[in-house]
Amino acid sequence: MAVNLSTRQKLREQIETLPVIDCHEHTCGAYGYHKYTEPITTLTRGYIMTDFEAAACGEDVSILQDDDVSTEKKWPTFEKLWKRLEHTAYAQMTKRILADEYGVREITLQALQGIADRLLDFTDPDVYAAYLDKHLIKCRLVDLIMFNDLRKEILAGRYTLPPYDRLMISLPECHDVSSFDDIRGVASQSGREATSLEEYLDVCRQRFEKLKSFGAAGFKDQSAYRRSIDFANPSRKEAEQLFNCMREDESCSMDRPQRKPLNDYLFHCFMQMAAEMDMPVQIHTGYLNNSREDVRQANAALLTPVLREHQDVRFDLFHGNWPYAGEWLYLAKNFPNVSLDCCWLHIIDPRYARRVLADAIMTVPHNKIHGFGGDDFDNIEYAVAHLSIARDNIAAALAEVVDDGWMDFDQAVQVAADWLFNNPNEFFKLGFEPVSV
Repeated sequence: MAVNLSTRQKLREQIETLPVIDCHEHTCGAYGYHKYTEPITTLTRGYIMTDFEAAACGEDVSILQDDDVSTEKKWPTFEKLWKRLEHTAYAQMTKRILADEYGVREITLQALQGIADRLLDFTDPDVYAAYLDKHLIKCRLVDLIMFNDLRKEILAGRYTLPPYDRLMISLPECHDVSSFDDIRGVASQSGREATSLEEYLDVCRQRFEKLKSFGAAGFKDQSAYRRSIDFANPSRKEAEQLFNCMREDESCSMDRPQRKPLNDYLFHCFMQMAAEMDMPVQIHTGYLNNSREDVRQANAALLTPVLREHQDVRFDLFHGNWPYAGEWLYLAKNFPNVSLDCCWLHIIDPRYARRVLADAIMTVPHNKIHGFGGDDFDNIEYAVAHLSIARDNIAAALAEVVDDGWMDFDQAVQVAADWLFNNPNEFFKLGFEPVSV
């Protein structure tokens, strides 16, 4: 159906004023921000590099991310590939950064050379915080899986997150163990040893409880990048046998099929801990960023036995489960403990995002939708550009159902406020005052 542009535009104006909870990032704030000195390196950060790699069809594009190579030398490679990919959603983020932050609306060599002496710099914590505040990002849920040293500092009580960030506890390193070295590594981060399965579970529980006391808002599991998310339900005896085998032969490193019963058993134990600690669990579902991955192993439908087994756990399923929209909506409609998270989705496939959100209005209680997560690592300007696209998509989806007569304009604005702020605030128990419009 053709959308009345005036409805969309009016909604977009209202949505621009709404506060936001960013439901997923990998960042430690200004501490992790890297200031580049060359424009093309700055403008090809994050996900857009995967589009450059795809457009290059096997050609080496690493030169684009080399800060020591001049813009002039990079330009022929950049220009050729940019013409092939400039209409993707990842490229749209780059365009918005150039337009909004630098006033550049046409990408030329001269334009890029002209911004070289005024590249963004968010290494100052106050500047970083002010930028978030300007764009109404009130809180971010952060997974520090890429910052191993920093996580050790947190466990040791020597590092405090910025006030606008809440930690999500990364799980795969604790359950996807293949050797006793892995087990020892997890235990040593808490200054402990684990010589039995029972001791190891106690180590992990203590770790999780300490991180909760630190302010962690929940758990995050991205196992789909390592394996299929079809977690079986093995017995404790099977798991204990594998644990003891690793302990007795420290040179033993088990392959995926061999260690799966132990990994799956630990995962289920951690779900029980999540229920006891009243902490939600975010799970990566759908699209995988690395090249040549098998997305079938990340389909949220594979989690059905887990969702049924752990009915006391609140699950937050990621990324629109792209490209499996029907399964994603089905799980939220049929499982009271499932919510849906649009993190990353708005720039993976904006048209899909608009369709699935419009469909969600008619199929799923709207309190089960979490409308935005940047997933943009330490690239704060990319997260803000991503949020701009997300606001566009939400306005378009809601305009469609308003023009269909399914809800009125004021109801649509309130739904947007719920998606972007109220729902994650309540789901993750963040403690902010709800927004009523």
